[in-house]
Amino acid sequence: MLALLLTALAEAQDPLLWGTLDPGPYAVGFRSSMVLDGSRKYDGKARPILLDIWYPASKTLDAPIVYEEYLRVPAVSAHPWFKDRLESFIREVVSDDLFHKKIEALNNDERAAFEKLLATRTAARRDAAHLPGPFPVVLYHSGAAGSSEDNSVLFEYLASHGYVLVSSAFESPFPRFVGNNIGGIKVSGPDLDFIAQQAHRWPYADAVQLAAIGHSAGAQNMLQWIGSRKCPALAFVSLDTTLEYSPEDFQGHKLVRDAIQKLTPPRIPVLLFAQTRKKPRFSTFDRYLREAPRYEAEAAEVSHDDFLTHGFLGRALMQTPNAEKVRHGYEEICRTIRAFLDASLRADAQAAHSLEQSDPSSPVSIRYRPVER
Repeated sequence: MLALLLTALAEAQDPLLWGTLDPGPYAVGFRSSMVLDGSRKYDGKARPILLDIWYPASKTLDAPIVYEEYLRVPAVSAHPWFKDRLESFIREVVSDDLFHKKIEALNNDERAAFEKLLATRTAARRDAAHLPGPFPVVLYHSGAAGSSEDNSVLFEYLASHGYVLVSSAFESPFPRFVGNNIGGIKVSGPDLDFIAQQAHRWPYADAVQLAAIGHSAGAQNMLQWIGSRKCPALAFVSLDTTLEYSPEDFQGHKLVRDAIQKLTPPRIPVLLFAQTRKKPRFSTFDRYLREAPRYEAEAAEVSHDDFLTHGFLGRALMQTPNAEKVRHGYEEICRTIRAFLDASLRADAQAAHSLEQSDPSSPVSIRYRPVER
């Protein structure tokens, strides 16, 4: 009886992070490693690639890790300075996403909230024994100035439902500036190719059944990656690319728009998320995604960063008036992504039906657009 009680306590999800999300049948494992891509140079040596992996794991009485452990980076002997510099960058990203301030500028209440988050238990056990699977793989790309753990609740949630989530740093090619998304798809594309190949080495991962998720500039990079000849992705989730709102001649998006017009239109299922309040124009993707069955999802009550764990967390920690509405919207985004992946990678007819029969009372409204023949 005591063992059962301890197991139940160990499996409980912290309400600060998970809210009302329904955990799946699997415990969640987490491991972080640094591998080297010898085909590319970084500071005169092989390029370091961070692999943060959330996966279905065997149940254990080990305590889940605290959130601060997500901000730690493995050492890499080829680049001894890299760990400290990337960790410093990640901490500043988290502070900026939560409070819109650098760590040194936080007031007492914000600093206390930050420390509370860092000490909060997650749903993941570090290096827990993986289940045999194999389980479908999902590659995640954060946005510009984003961090590898910025959607950790989504990662944990999907891992508990039988997916292997992989996130990385996508660091700048310039060692003096660690920040991500510098160089766009020319840097991220080879990183994604490399990570997808690494997944074939993991015995618990079904790297053939692979999907991609990206946020903001990361979604723009993923949008281009799925049109490349090497891309193995069988499904794609876009979290607010911002292309949905800008005019066709907006110079800030010219490179991306020009690039996708030269790519082969992908034929995989696509789920496009955008903010309801900004009146998105999904038609901007009509030409490029003409061969892709797609779901166009508008999310109410959320802004750009609320598609991330960091978005609702900042509001929850500071108890802003709209915190619960934003959390509810984020949780429905997570459930919608899970249904899309179940439909696309597992051929789950019930999940597909749920997407095509959108509930009008839901904070996420979905329009299904099949390929026109």
